[in-house]
Amino acid sequence: MDHTGSDKFALEAFSLAFAIQRIFQSRLIPPEAKERLFHDYRKLKESVTLLTKIRENKEASEKMSQRK
Repeated sequence: MDHTGSDKFALEAFSLAFAIQRIFQSRLIPPEAKERLFHDYRKLKESVTLLTKIRENKEASEKMSQRK
């Protein structure tokens, strides 16, 4: 099974999360902007977690189908 799309998404999400974290740590960013970034970071993290769970469930389902 090809995971290229989901692997690419995970890599891009990780890169974005890392960039958000670096910006969040910056002292040049106003507190209001940091709060918005933190909110966006949490939403991104939740989305990645959900997509990872969907992928794991799909893989488990395919393995079960192959066993039958």
